[in-house]
Amino acid sequence: MTCALEQLQATISRNKNRYKAFIAYLQSYSNTYAPLAELKKIYEPLLGLKGVAGLAVGTRPDCFTDDIYSYCKDLNARTFLSMELGLQSAHDGTLQKVRRGHSARDFARCVERLAALGVESVAHVILGLPGETSAMMMETARFCAALPLAGIKIHQLMVIAGTALEQWLTDGDIAPLALTEYAGLVSEFIQYLRPDQYIHRLAADNTEARGLRAPLWSADKAGAMRAIQNYLELHDVNQGDLYER
Repeated sequence: MTCALEQLQATISRNKNRYKAFIAYLQSYSNTYAPLAELKKIYEPLLGLKGVAGLAVGTRPDCFTDDIYSYCKDLNARTFLSMELGLQSAHDGTLQKVRRGHSARDFARCVERLAALGVESVAHVILGLPGETSAMMMETARFCAALPLAGIKIHQLMVIAGTALEQWLTDGDIAPLALTEYAGLVSEFIQYLRPDQYIHRLAADNTEARGLRAPLWSADKAGAMRAIQNYLELHDVNQGDLYER
């Protein structure tokens, strides 16, 4: 908790002349996977900092209890709250293959319960997961569009050193997406989303120094964004073009 608080204090101090308000983003790991009393020791001091206007909490759909749902409702009444939930794919076979430990229905139930409490939720999805076809990825887009999700973060599958995916890459069991292929998939994916859903991210980034093995274009986020933007403009793509209520 002390580390998170110090990091946020330092960020606010560096940027206080540029911004008037800040969102405390608890990103790494599953930030609802702890007893409620422990979570309050983390969340409440962050909200107590001058200039903090709310929380964005990264977690998993299977890391909630009734007490934590109730606490989310309480937080949402006092401040801005956005719960970021890892879905990755709407296909249980894929989720089992990559050992996610939850089902697509677990995700849907979590989103629906948060929505009933008035709490915003954002989905994280990955394009290019092992064994998934383009059609399967578009089914994930339609799955997200049908849920009361406020936003989506889209990522490419990245292979990091020391993971099971690295061995799969070495064995030839997976092939990283080329940037042109990914740009096409993202462009089609967003057409199936609802027009009102915010797209928070179109691609993730990493570096070889931090263990990136593939695809190496992930180290050039600006280049990836240009490729996606160019594809969108070339093909006159708009979010929601293929959305069906």
